[in-house]
Amino acid sequence: MPMASVQNQLAALRITTAPPHRVESFFKALGEAIAAEVGTERDAVYARIESVAAAQLQAFNPSAHITHADLIDYVLSAEQLCRQHDLDGKFAEPPLSLYRGEHFDISALTWLDGTTSIHQHGFCGAFHVLAGSSIHSRYRFEPWQQASLKQRAIAGQLQLRDIEVLRPGDTRVIARGDALIHALFHLIRPSLTIVVRTITDDPNTEVQYDYRWPGLAVDPFQRHAATLRKLQTLRMLRVLNAEDHERHLLRVLGNADLFLAYTLIGEQTLIGADLVEAQRLCDLCVALPPAQRELLFQAVHNDLVSRSIVELRRKLHDPDHRFLLAVLLNVFDREELLGLVRREFQYSDPVAKVLAWVAEMTGNTERFGNLLGLDFNDTALDMLDAMLRGHGLAATLSQMAQKYGAAAVAAERDALGALFHGLKRCVLFHHVFAKLGD
Repeated sequence: MPMASVQNQLAALRITTAPPHRVESFFKALGEAIAAEVGTERDAVYARIESVAAAQLQAFNPSAHITHADLIDYVLSAEQLCRQHDLDGKFAEPPLSLYRGEHFDISALTWLDGTTSIHQHGFCGAFHVLAGSSIHSRYRFEPWQQASLKQRAIAGQLQLRDIEVLRPGDTRVIARGDALIHALFHLIRPSLTIVVRTITDDPNTEVQYDYRWPGLAVDPFQRHAATLRKLQTLRMLRVLNAEDHERHLLRVLGNADLFLAYTLIGEQTLIGADLVEAQRLCDLCVALPPAQRELLFQAVHNDLVSRSIVELRRKLHDPDHRFLLAVLLNVFDREELLGLVRREFQYSDPVAKVLAWVAEMTGNTERFGNLLGLDFNDTALDMLDAMLRGHGLAATLSQMAQKYGAAAVAAERDALGALFHGLKRCVLFHHVFAKLGD
């Protein structure tokens, strides 16, 4: 066989190795830099990961080097990926692990319309905004009494600590447990976050609570067999026989602890959207103290409000409109809301800014149609102006009389009063108008 033919065959059989993708190279370098500082011993990694991960994310600054398009190209061209955390994509839309160490993982989380609940973590590390922007709210929780170890529901008071807008390049520490209770509402589609987090945490040592306003902590990962079978059996009865479901639901609620009562009534309220029924069911939880029954109703009411706002969000893509919904979802005080608008937009009259957004979202300008499907006419916007400035019903009617005339307002007093109370109950403003006088 001629030498040239042999060489051609060898060339055809030669295995060539393509150079690594730039995404793989970048995050391998980041992961190795973190690993070099935290070491390999688990306790040392856990003690150092928060500060080291935050510092290295700031130093490498992924937002300046990696784009969403890079990540898409990397995934679709890869024959293999590193071991993937959350392979089923239950958290993010979707998640993508980029580096897998012995005790920590680096992932990119893509968000379209998803938003996080108010929650704490059973892991620690840091996160970095790669693209988009998000409202980041942090809270503190004060239990009414000392909780027992791994208690599955805790009654207390939730308070907003601070709220900020995160943009590409911003990096924040993820502290374990109630040292960081927070929520993220993503303003731009897509928003991407790089997360460095521990992965060998023991779920039996600490509960990763979700929180419900105004102060209910629940363990969403609890796996108590009797509780799960109760929930599943009652769901079956709801489908098969409404009368049997009602009878057995009332029987279970009479002896239910706070966790089971919240889970059952919360689910029922999200299905039926009936707050009168929710209050009735809460009152039947006689094993709970009266204060916990009232907290229970407030929590399921807030769940209904929150779901409505999140569903409205899916209809909106303008960042300013999403900003307003994010604030209405996470801020429970009118003055705090207006202060944030003033800070972020450098606007001397934040009420006017909020009104302009509401007018756009409800089809009262030429820029947008009625994106929310809510009927807001000029009268409703004028009343909203007064209410956002902190006026109760009497002061609101007085302000409107200056524009429309005292006689006209007096003639429509009953209708205007009904509109005032309707705006107070509106899902968008339920929290921020709660303290307005009638």
